[in-house]
Amino acid sequence: MPMPPCTVTACGYSIHTKPYSSRRLLPHYLLRFQAEGKSRIHLNGVAQEYAPGDLMVAAPGDSYMLETGLPDGQKAVRCADYYMSCTVDEPLDWLEGDFKRKLQLGQDEPFLNLFKNLVYEFRRLRDQDAETQDYLGRLLLLSVRRSLSPYSSHPIPRAAARMKSYMEAHSAQPMTLKQIASHGGLGISRASELFKEAYGCSVMDYAILMRLNHAREHILYDNVTLEEAAFACGFTSYTHFSRMFRKRYGISPSEYRQQNRHPL
Repeated sequence: MPMPPCTVTACGYSIHTKPYSSRRLLPHYLLRFQAEGKSRIHLNGVAQEYAPGDLMVAAPGDSYMLETGLPDGQKAVRCADYYMSCTVDEPLDWLEGDFKRKLQLGQDEPFLNLFKNLVYEFRRLRDQDAETQDYLGRLLLLSVRRSLSPYSSHPIPRAAARMKSYMEAHSAQPMTLKQIASHGGLGISRASELFKEAYGCSVMDYAILMRLNHAREHILYDNVTLEEAAFACGFTSYTHFSRMFRKRYGISPSEYRQQNRHPL
């Protein structure tokens, strides 16, 4: 189903350097991403600890309480988060009832960039663009919906998701299995095992698949040579690229371009 229009009622980047608490019933949907430090959040009477990379998802009517720092206030703290409160034109049925309200996203760059761009747009005083805010808000909600879907029966381990996000953000750059495993905080052997369990393919097979998909777009839509398309997508050898392309799609890169490219 398409995401209905979204009206952002509040968003920002919040920093607490002293113990802080807030309690209220939520009138709107609320997303809160823990960026630094730790916090404790009570949603509908259930308390959970939040660390960097954790996202809270709450719906209208939820009982919400946020705590940062120690209760006695004797120790300085630093806690930072991105947040968005919004309304939508139609109720979101996937955010009703007993859905998972805490998601472990890690430092997912595309998701964080959406938050940063929305905060930037919301802070523009003279030329705020409600349409841009609407689309950015909807993209955030779509990202949450996609993150929620696998949790119902097949949870994706946080380390595997972090490795996948790292590869997607750096797909055109040279990367080794050791670098990818390190980004997930794992050794090479455990990283390989965990990634295959989560996504059904090896780490390097997924990296090659991403590069081939990007190369295919260059071949079809950009005025570049086949060699340039290969190198732009992280392949260091055209021979290797051509062999992998044929293995994946059954034809050579030049045949693919001839058969599928249309005049602009």
